[in-house]
Amino acid sequence: MSTYALMQLSPGVLRQKITATTGRSKWHLIGVLLLRDTALLSFAILYIASFSYLFGQASGYVGVATFCMLLSLRFVGYGYNVQASLGALFGILGLTWLDSWLLPLLPPLFALVVNFSSLLLILRLTSDTPILGNGGVYTFGYVLVTGMPVTGSAVVNRGWAYLMAFAICGWALWRHHRTKDTDIKLWWVLKIRGWHDKTFRWQFRLALGVAIALSLGQWLGNGRAMWLGFACMSILLPQTNLVRGRAMLRFSGVVVGSLLFTILLQLIPATGYFLLAPLAGFILGLTPSYFWASVLNCFGALSIARVLFGNFPAAALRIFNNGIGILIAVVLAKLLDWLWQNYQQSSNPAI
Repeated sequence: MSTYALMQLSPGVLRQKITATTGRSKWHLIGVLLLRDTALLSFAILYIASFSYLFGQASGYVGVATFCMLLSLRFVGYGYNVQASLGALFGILGLTWLDSWLLPLLPPLFALVVNFSSLLLILRLTSDTPILGNGGVYTFGYVLVTGMPVTGSAVVNRGWAYLMAFAICGWALWRHHRTKDTDIKLWWVLKIRGWHDKTFRWQFRLALGVAIALSLGQWLGNGRAMWLGFACMSILLPQTNLVRGRAMLRFSGVVVGSLLFTILLQLIPATGYFLLAPLAGFILGLTPSYFWASVLNCFGALSIARVLFGNFPAAALRIFNNGIGILIAVVLAKLLDWLWQNYQQSSNPAI
């Protein structure tokens, strides 16, 4: 395969090839992996910076969220015809934009209903096949943008940012999926198949957990409700009830990452602080480990938060909010699993 063709492979596939190869070919594959990661990081910086430059700093979050969507749309569609998919994409982006303005105006209970309804609709529109990963991509985008609300002229600017994002992501959706699933209608996907459908139970659990976490974060009012949402989302994403081990990896990774970031701030000159987040992002693209991903994600989050809260308070807040978000995920997963088992027993009594 050519270097360009190898760069189109996922990091996981490239790592498998590196493990199975020896000699000069192994070093070539390592070089391809590093080149791929460098190119992706450079494109991400350019893409996100363009949103901040054109529409203001608050719209940079739109760039982050839709960059993840853009990467996903190269390979993963929504599972139905492209015309309906384009309409769904427009609706998802518009709903996220609207909620990012509306949610701060609502009391936590009403915000819970709006978040749950919005997330469940987004998951129904994009994640009929959970293993393809759209659940994480679109939930992340929703939590990130609504977690950084806007007012005044920034609302309009963010709207323009989403229109540009729709043009870019819509082009990718059309280009890569216009010939796929042409006979599948949108209403077939949206149709509720009942509690016996494993995918719907997963979507319901994920939407409810993240909505509870976000509303609790809003009620706490500590300025980083989205961290609760991210933590809860991360635990509930896999379509499994085995959440305890994942919860331990996430929390330990957040503790290690927060402490490591704080220690590095004491060891390096202030002029080098801006390098920590990009460097962590580069390494993040090379690791398949959930634990190390949790560690490295702290660098990007804390690089922004430390300016607002201070170095040590930001690290403590990240650990606290992640702990609460993880706890919500574990408790909800166990509760819904227990309710489902009891529902099955009552529906199928022993004869």
